[in-house]
Amino acid sequence: MIWDGVTWEQTGQKQRTPLILTRWLLKECGKWHLGHHGSYHPNFRGFDYYFGIPYSHDMGCTDTPGYNYPPCPACPQSDGLWRNPERDCYTDVALPLYENLNIVEQPVNLSGLARKYLEKAVAFIEQASTSGRPFLLYMGLAHMHVPLSVTPPLENPGSQRPYRASLQEMDSLVGQIKDKVDHMAKENTLLWITGDNGPWAQKCELAGSVGPFFGLWQTHQGGSSAKQTTWEGGHRVPALAYWPGRVPANATSTALLSMLDIFPTAIALAGASLPPNRNFDGLDVSEVLFGRSQVGHRVLFHPNSGAAGEYGGLQTVRLDHHKAFYITGGAKACDGSTGPEQLHASPLIFNLEDDAAEAAPLQRGSPEYQAVLPKVTRVLADVLQDIADDNSSRADYSQDPSVTPCCSPSQIACRCQTV
Repeated sequence: MIWDGVTWEQTGQKQRTPLILTRWLLKECGKWHLGHHGSYHPNFRGFDYYFGIPYSHDMGCTDTPGYNYPPCPACPQSDGLWRNPERDCYTDVALPLYENLNIVEQPVNLSGLARKYLEKAVAFIEQASTSGRPFLLYMGLAHMHVPLSVTPPLENPGSQRPYRASLQEMDSLVGQIKDKVDHMAKENTLLWITGDNGPWAQKCELAGSVGPFFGLWQTHQGGSSAKQTTWEGGHRVPALAYWPGRVPANATSTALLSMLDIFPTAIALAGASLPPNRNFDGLDVSEVLFGRSQVGHRVLFHPNSGAAGEYGGLQTVRLDHHKAFYITGGAKACDGSTGPEQLHASPLIFNLEDDAAEAAPLQRGSPEYQAVLPKVTRVLADVLQDIADDNSSRADYSQDPSVTPCCSPSQIACRCQTV
């Protein structure tokens, strides 16, 4: 699906401790990639209410595994030895559904999850609108991530397309939320909708399409140039902004934006200010949303996310319409192949204005390459120095099996249901 509206790219740039909007009602509904550990739980990150799963819906077994490739087994029905399933499947714990700090269903029923999200979101909008208080609702839908789950399950999946059916379900869910906002608070509410990465090519026909952003240089080397890579098909996503009377209708912008812009933009629209002693990579892009500017980011950085290089390492620099790769490599493709990791002391530089498919890098001896190279080198050095000087960010990636969420730890399948 391609939406008209503001187009941006995802980037993994750092963003520090969030500022909480006091006197607002804040609700998170959906998957939460920070997990369930201590201070990273949504209820300890400023949200008044949380309903959802603490990570992606493929990171735990369920009784309704959905459509996946390769298929994953359902959770065991009784105590006993764990089976040895495909290594692509998580089986260490049944996927939990949280309401605030409590697990209310485990394993979660994926086929009914979208309906539960919709019910909670609609009720929250009604509550907030009736009270007259400003509100922020963040929804992290399971769509269109694999495994795909459709309500009700397809009767004959061999003759139907699960991806199309799941996309239609998501479209209907978003439409019903929009209808509720239009009915309760149309003139005062901004809806901002986007994906978070390109298609997962390893999942074949369940993954969607990269559109014209093929990453042809990489695919000719082997492997996928979509999710987990820094090619355009891995990071570029569609976005839609809707606010009648503020955001122009039927308008498309090519300004270079980032998901990190959502936070400072929301802060600005709420009339609040960012802390002066912190560095934020996101921008207030309200002028772009309102159609009064086409100026977004000049520079974006794309860190490695599993395809090549050190995980999290900055390997790709976007400078205006040029993009420089210091490391290249493909993710696993539908046929199981992966492209080799290659280091580039002199980076590959593509002109995305002329070559959105990233097929042919600029010749290193060309005047354009020689003009762009020192600029790319300078901005990369600047961001690395900014990271080195950062003393405010904290992260804890420790893993402790003793804190695995399970509402019935005496049972291997960790089963319970209160909703």
